Amino acid sequence: MSKLNRRNFLTTLTSGVLGIGVSRNIKADPRNPGISQQEESLIKIQKYNNLGNTGIKVPDVSCGSISFFEPNVLRYAYDLGVTYFDTAESYIRQKSESMIGQALKDVRDKIAITTKHGLNPKVKKEEIIQRVEASLKRLQSDYVDVAMIHGLSDLSLLDNEEIQAAYAQLKKDGKVRFTGFSTHNMQLTLKQALDKDFAQVILLIYNHDEGKEIEPLIEQVHRKGIGTVAMKVFAGGKHGNLKSLISQEVSYPQAAIRWVLSNPNIDCCIPTMSSYSHVEEYVAASGKPLNRADLRVIAEYQRQTKDQYCRVSCQECLSSCPHNVAVNDVLRYRMYFEDYHMEKEAMRYYAELDKSRKPLPCQSCTGLCEKACQYNLKVREKLIQAHEILSA
Repeated sequence: MSKLNRRNFLTTLTSGVLGIGVSRNIKADPRNPGISQQEESLIKIQKYNNLGNTGIKVPDVSCGSISFFEPNVLRYAYDLGVTYFDTAESYIRQKSESMIGQALKDVRDKIAITTKHGLNPKVKKEEIIQRVEASLKRLQSDYVDVAMIHGLSDLSLLDNEEIQAAYAQLKKDGKVRFTGFSTHNMQLTLKQALDKDFAQVILLIYNHDEGKEIEPLIEQVHRKGIGTVAMKVFAGGKHGNLKSLISQEVSYPQAAIRWVLSNPNIDCCIPTMSSYSHVEEYVAASGKPLNRADLRVIAEYQRQTKDQYCRVSCQECLSSCPHNVAVNDVLRYRMYFEDYHMEKEAMRYYAELDKSRKPLPCQSCTGLCEKACQYNLKVREKLIQAHEILSA
């Protein structure tokens, strides 16, 4: 495939949005800061880091792929120096893996790919192997660089002999190079990872508003040689709806990325690059130091959104709920729907949630979750609205 030229893409910008909240031609829109016409031709990944002790070099700004995009967007990211791509079996009903395979199969030896599989305690070795092999077929690759267990909240699952045997076999057969997990429960899982050998790479929530309290654990994990990849770097993704931020001289997404990368114990971050404009804006933050202007726009974002979204790694309210509602999961799906513009995917995730964990009893509840929420969210109201939105 020949080297892609952004100007050939501008008429086909994708409408899927994650992070910036709008999809548009950055150069042509004076409201969109961060990239001048002169700088556009210079946009390129500026820094690569070691991914733990794996030997893999990854760009500090890498590519997540949870929401809709087209294969050429991925190829454009590659042309700007992005060589690490994160996906999962469940993303876009397996289409994410297929798009990565379609876009990057001819440069497979020049990139690294992580994919993820959600597992339960009853899973069998043969099923895991079959699912990984199916992912490889979609990725059009003989191997995956990092195979992660998706969404682990407790590493006791790794004591399962079937899981251990499956990944050991996949490594022996050369189909998986390294293993790891993604998590929303960093307080527990990072601590557990220090005493287990399974995780060679960890994907964790880390942003200016969520995850700061576990920085000592991140440092310990990184010191052990485990690769650290940050997700959800835009702290709720609300900035696309805040006109005052769109008109700022500093791009909030770039400021948020630079904040994350200012931590030397984070190897890379993976904002989803849903459009060509996302690729440019996010890549332009590569290698740039955090500055005072960044901190000002981050502070303004926090001021405007502090009581607007659920910090999905926070679990303070769960024990207060008498009905065992999956509060953070439900509100995360609502975030996908409203802020990430992943309406169909959010509804699918919600439909797959066990009925007993949905906020059906919330109409008649007194709202104990709200009393437990340290961010003063109207949790009960948001849960009721989430059910209405996601069940439509």
